[in-house]
Amino acid sequence: MMDGSPEGSQTFAFFYSFAAFRTTEICIVEKFSIIRRRRVQSFILLFLFIIAPAYTIAQQQTAVLSGRLTDMESARGADSIMVIAQKDDAEHRTMSDANGRFVFRALPMGVYKVTIASILYKTPRKTVHLLRDQQIDLAVEKVHLTLKEVFITATEAKSMTSTSIIDRTAMQHLQPSSFADLLELLPGGRASDPNLTSMNRIALREADQIQEGRKYDISSLGTAFFIDGAPINTTANLQDASSFYDMDPNKLRNSTSKGVDMRSISTDQIEKVEVVRGIPSVEYGDLTSGLIRIERKKGATPLSARMKTDGFSKLFSLGKGFNVPSQNMTLNVDLGYLDSKDEPSDNFENYKRINASVRMEKRWAGNYRRTSWNAALDYGTTIDNQRTDPDNGYAPIDKFKSTFNSYGLTTGIRNQLLGNKSLVKSWEVSGKVSYQRDRLASTKWIQARTATVLFNSMTAGEHDVAYLTPSYISDLTVDGQPLNAFLKGMAQLGFKTNAIRHQVKLGFETNFSKNFGKGQVYDINYPTKLVMSARPRAFDSIPGMLNQAFFAEDMLSVNFGRHQFTTALGLRGMSLLRMDKKYAIANKIYLDPRINVRWALPGVATGKQTLFVTLGAGYGLHTKMPTLDHLYPTWQYRDIVQLNFYHNNPAFRKVNAMTYILNRTNYDLRAAVNRKLELNADFTLNGNRLSLTYFHEKLTSGFRDESRVQVLQYKQYDNSSVDADNMTAPPATGDFAYVNARRFFGHTIVTNGSTLIKEGVEFQFQSRRLNSINTRFTVNGAWFNTTYVNTFPFYDLVSDVSTGGSNAYQYAGLYNDTDGYLRKKFNTNLTIDTYLPNLGMIVSSSIQNIWFTWRQDTWKSGTPVQYIDIEGNAHPYTEESKTHPDLQWLNQHFSATAFMPRTIPVDLQVNFKATKEFRKKVAISMFVNRLFTYTPDYYFNNVKIRRAGFISPYFGMELNLNL
Repeated sequence: MMDGSPEGSQTFAFFYSFAAFRTTEICIVEKFSIIRRRRVQSFILLFLFIIAPAYTIAQQQTAVLSGRLTDMESARGADSIMVIAQKDDAEHRTMSDANGRFVFRALPMGVYKVTIASILYKTPRKTVHLLRDQQIDLAVEKVHLTLKEVFITATEAKSMTSTSIIDRTAMQHLQPSSFADLLELLPGGRASDPNLTSMNRIALREADQIQEGRKYDISSLGTAFFIDGAPINTTANLQDASSFYDMDPNKLRNSTSKGVDMRSISTDQIEKVEVVRGIPSVEYGDLTSGLIRIERKKGATPLSARMKTDGFSKLFSLGKGFNVPSQNMTLNVDLGYLDSKDEPSDNFENYKRINASVRMEKRWAGNYRRTSWNAALDYGTTIDNQRTDPDNGYAPIDKFKSTFNSYGLTTGIRNQLLGNKSLVKSWEVSGKVSYQRDRLASTKWIQARTATVLFNSMTAGEHDVAYLTPSYISDLTVDGQPLNAFLKGMAQLGFKTNAIRHQVKLGFETNFSKNFGKGQVYDINYPTKLVMSARPRAFDSIPGMLNQAFFAEDMLSVNFGRHQFTTALGLRGMSLLRMDKKYAIANKIYLDPRINVRWALPGVATGKQTLFVTLGAGYGLHTKMPTLDHLYPTWQYRDIVQLNFYHNNPAFRKVNAMTYILNRTNYDLRAAVNRKLELNADFTLNGNRLSLTYFHEKLTSGFRDESRVQVLQYKQYDNSSVDADNMTAPPATGDFAYVNARRFFGHTIVTNGSTLIKEGVEFQFQSRRLNSINTRFTVNGAWFNTTYVNTFPFYDLVSDVSTGGSNAYQYAGLYNDTDGYLRKKFNTNLTIDTYLPNLGMIVSSSIQNIWFTWRQDTWKSGTPVQYIDIEGNAHPYTEESKTHPDLQWLNQHFSATAFMPRTIPVDLQVNFKATKEFRKKVAISMFVNRLFTYTPDYYFNNVKIRRAGFISPYFGMELNLNL
């Protein structure tokens, strides 16, 4: 049993590293207690690196207060319960042992209020006059959640910004297969069939998901995921192999520079999810779109098992939480398995996920502090398999497999100080190390045409080459080994200046990412496609990325009469260190100022009830750094055939090529910055609650691949310049006559060329549960208006541009058109959930309706603003240019319907879910999505678009055991 003395907490070796600071800290705290009424704020920066305990030592007569907590239901001792003894402004805490006993040692004599802090038990507050050593008994009663406290939908948090909270009850009723299914519960969300054979990207506050190349990946890349306080870092993911295939089998699964693949996150051991759609605290950074905070189960829990099956997948999971009272420690373990297919009848493409976790929490409690140490060991693997259908390829050989194996170690220690006189209220240090072994392997049967040239040179310049083997088996392996390290330290301060209460966060954060993989591995004499524009590159040759950040935030609270104002004002700085100075982003500090304001108005009496209104606003900058793939892209190899002399005698054949190696690195690449504005209001009356949010986001520096042009020179040899019929020896390249030639070639580089503008209104209404029918009504929805466009002008080459003869592509056009999309959508979801206590059932029905979807491609003139000739000279593109025999081809033409707006009418679906419990041990659940649908036909450009009859229900069942 841990007693309440501060000496007991020193048993953990971590505290010895701070022992040298304690005498200094006491002096610092005493000085602050004298001057903090005057100018406390000027000294806050001195505490940025103070994370050791700070407390004062009482010089009074003391006594021992001990006792026992007794469970009223079982008459046994209640273990692992926090007991609190409060005297004036001083608060002392300790924990009950396995027998329910607790003890406070060396308490100053006086009058105490004794109670407990627990979500499982409750007890009345007891007054104790402590004049000598004394024992007391407290009877504790188990807390039973009332029906009105149970939510099966996401709830809007009463926080500084718009945040949705999804608890365990909501997840169990939803019956998800992966984290992506939870997004249905957000304003603007909608139930959809799981698609587990493709990457599941997140899109917050968007009317559509545009997946055109890599133009708008910043939406998902800019959403940060944190699990138990540690981030999921995808910066070092380099598994993109698109340059090595004509038809990339990994295209839909590729997550390089796209953010987190939500398929990999199991929901079975998640206790709570917070989706911050608005402006998060500056404690969180390296994001633009939003923040996902995941908290997993902690503490003692029964053995739980879950088995789910539906038309696409089968899922199984186990979990158990253990309590070790003698060590004040809890241990949680879990294991999960998922097997999914692309289609129920398709055995050629599937996805598997295996996840396991061991988590530990150890606690120490004393009169002056409460300390907790958390550690977790995680393992996860995902496997994408694809075999070729015999009707579509060469089945015995063609195959594809992508495997991700992830190992993670997370640990953290948090120390909370209990004395109100301490300036430092708590400190914490946390860290995470994760390692992945990613492997993409493909085998493909290649059949080449006659006289197909083999390009395999690793160096630039002119060289003789060979012909490709007519038929062969090509094997490609992409070996990635990302390593990510995370370290965070934070101190929280608390003090008052006059009537203003301050809660200050000061901290730092370090992220390091590097890939130690071997990259693309294959035999360059047997490439995976006939014309290869890339070569093997070892990932371990790419430098690592060191992202250093600091943050400071002050949450100020003040009351003016019955009005309460709260303001969170913070600043976060972030920089990439140890980079080559050629990069504009190297060592540049990006500052993210953010502010959120809340105004709680006095309650307004409306009959017998009181209306409570809270208004809020926020504004902030959010910065996302580029990934390793953005900063160190694959070099492009441009191979130009100069001579292809194919003689009937194989010994007399001659091939020569010119190879250019293009460095596609953009040293001017900068971080992406999003500006968010938010206004919100919250109304509560008699248990009914309405939340409204207006938002506007503008990001003009998103990452995208942008076209560039370059003039390359080469030779064109004349095959007829040698006498092929009378040849007696192999010819040399110099035997052929040639002419010099040059032309434009195109390539891409990563730029800050994407603009993403989001605007909309989100709302959610939750009624109180009507006791007469045990039913709650929840209505949420959103109106989204999203703009996806390019930021900069772009170049384009038209293949028909030719001056004849050997010279082609002699002109390049520069277009200033907005090449993008406009999207609008308005939807509502009505959820009706009913509890039937006599039957032990919870049933719910949701009516999800997209009232309209509006789509339009941005207008493009197709006319360049200027053109560049082969000499590199820029000229304005005029009306005369449109009739020039060569320049006319630069003027592009589009159909009359290309930019017409399209409005898609109502799309309604009704979903049903039910859960039946048996003695609180067994629960059987089932769901049916699209039990009823209404999708009327509509007209576009005088053409009838039929939608009815093409949608079928999706259903599944699951069994839950709690033993």
